[in-house]
Amino acid sequence: MRAMLAEYFEQPARDEYIWLVYRETADAPPRGYACYGPASLAVGTYDLYWIAVERAHQDKKIGSALLAEMEQDLRRRGARQLYVETSDKPQYAPTRAFYERRGYAQVAHFPDYYDVGDGKVIYCKRMAG
Repeated sequence: MRAMLAEYFEQPARDEYIWLVYRETADAPPRGYACYGPASLAVGTYDLYWIAVERAHQDKKIGSALLAEMEQDLRRRGARQLYVETSDKPQYAPTRAFYERRGYAQVAHFPDYYDVGDGKVIYCKRMAG
């Protein structure tokens, strides 16, 4: 997580990657982040690249807060839709449930995509206009 945030703080103005960083207070260390950006060659389509919360701070609604803030930002930007990719491995079931509970629909599943026994699942959420 720290390496990803270091890149953000070195070049925060790039539109290719949009970063949200969660801190409990302005001077507190980062507890989570989301990184997203516009999809290449698409109008109004965005990809969520990463969302992460420090293990010690999980189950405190930080991921939900980051996702909600990101969706709000995307609506301000006029986004039509947001895509999220994850693994189909059993240990990612909580991740998939996280997105499904928040209105993301599974739109594709590619078995064995990353490796044998490790497929890719793609979710999409349409942004209200």
